[in-house]
Amino acid sequence: MNDTLDRWIQRVTLAALLALTAALLTVGALLYAAPSKAGPPDAGSRTQDILTGTRR
Repeated sequence: MNDTLDRWIQRVTLAALLALTAALLTVGALLYAAPSKAGPPDAGSRTQDILTGTRR
C-alpha cells in the first residue's frame, strides 16, 4: 500500500480516537456533575410505591 495513504489512514484514525475520547470525557463529566435524584423524600410529600401502588 502507498506510504502516503497509510499516513492519511493513521491521521484519520488518530483524529477519530481523539474525538471519541473527548466525547466520552464530556459525557462522563456531565454525568458526574449532574445532581443526584436519589435520597430521602421531603417530609411533607408522600410518594407512591411503583411496585405495590401504595403510598408511603
